[in-house]
Amino acid sequence: MKNMKDQKLTTEPYKGARDFYPEEKRIQEYLFNIWRETAKSFGYEEYDFPLLEKYELYEAKSGEDLVQNQLYSFEDRGGRKVAVRPEKTPSLARMVAARVQSLPKPIRWFNIGNCWRYEKPQRGRGREFYQFDCDIFGVDDIFADVEVFSIPIEVMKKLGATSEMFEIRVNNRKFAESYLRNIVELKGGMAEKDSQLYAVTKAIDSKPKISENEFLKLLEEAWVSTKQIEKLNEYLSADLEFVSKYAKDNEGAKELLDFFALMKETGYGEFIAFKPEIMRGLDYYTGMVIEQFDLNPKNNRSMYGGGRYENLIGLFSDEQMGGVGFAMGDMTLLEFLKGWNLLPEIEQEVDYYVTVWPVSKGASEGKQEATGNLADAFKTARKLREKGKNVINCLDPTTSISDQLADANKRGAKNVVIQGPQEEEEGVVSVKNMKSGEQQQIPIEKL
Repeated sequence: MKNMKDQKLTTEPYKGARDFYPEEKRIQEYLFNIWRETAKSFGYEEYDFPLLEKYELYEAKSGEDLVQNQLYSFEDRGGRKVAVRPEKTPSLARMVAARVQSLPKPIRWFNIGNCWRYEKPQRGRGREFYQFDCDIFGVDDIFADVEVFSIPIEVMKKLGATSEMFEIRVNNRKFAESYLRNIVELKGGMAEKDSQLYAVTKAIDSKPKISENEFLKLLEEAWVSTKQIEKLNEYLSADLEFVSKYAKDNEGAKELLDFFALMKETGYGEFIAFKPEIMRGLDYYTGMVIEQFDLNPKNNRSMYGGGRYENLIGLFSDEQMGGVGFAMGDMTLLEFLKGWNLLPEIEQEVDYYVTVWPVSKGASEGKQEATGNLADAFKTARKLREKGKNVINCLDPTTSISDQLADANKRGAKNVVIQGPQEEEEGVVSVKNMKSGEQQQIPIEKL
């Protein structure tokens, strides 16, 4: 048998997770910076919390499918059942509830961090992914929904996207559920009716992702008759004019109409559309719900979602407080940017590359000649860093100046500093602009 010590470990990361090499990390930071600056421009503050949470938190407030099939959970050494966060809203609610009396209202918070879900990795979907979460607590009016759902539109605009490239599809759970209760003959007591309604909404939520036969099978399993399916199809083909018929007596219908009116007045009307099949699978949504879709024919899919949840903090506190928010993932966003050729090439940010005057490769070790003017090059780099510049030092004094210039160009350096014997004698350095090719001599003390 081959000795285990002789076996090499795989270089692949855990299935569904990603390595970020420097060029990929630069793209990630580009996205994160746009997320962060957009949230802050709306007055949202950044927060964070542990990657591990108590298992009960998700058992109580996340969807059954997520908890049963996608949650990473285990028992720690102290016998406590814990879970790796699959989403952030329950943890956000926990944090808000902990200081609900002292926090200034409304509470506008955002987070950028990773989550884990055990699901089949595929294009635009992994087991580990990063999310941009924005939420507002303490405003029950539709104005809060308008504000928070304007943020992702601004993000997309900063990324170069137009209304022809993406669409935010909108519905209202209050309107949908009240309408469905009227057209579906729910059976049994309250618990049975809630269970049936849940099954119907789950079927509708799955409709864009499955075949018509699969959809009909889900409805059959939810005890929906052929006659009721006809009425259900009327709902699924509804537009805002249809919704307006119910606005007088239905709070959800009124919220929908008000939302679209305000978004149009704000200048975001072209980016949104009413779609009655949008339901959102997570159990805690109770009002407005959204999903953003990529309109690229080669990648026509949902990118992320969000919605309003009433009294999510009720799990932790007697205080009543609703919230609304969304979570935008990095993987689907990257697929969107690639599909529309919006992904920029981002080079390493190097302001200066400080060369070292080359010495003979045959120079004796231990002698000053073997290091050339490395000490002077280090001093020059230190002065530049003290001025807030990003600086790379050449560390091999046997490398020719031409090779050092080639290396500086490869690393995207904007300028190269050359300190040869003549420059040292005159107390200057030569600075070459790598873009224009211009070279000038500057006194060392003025660099």
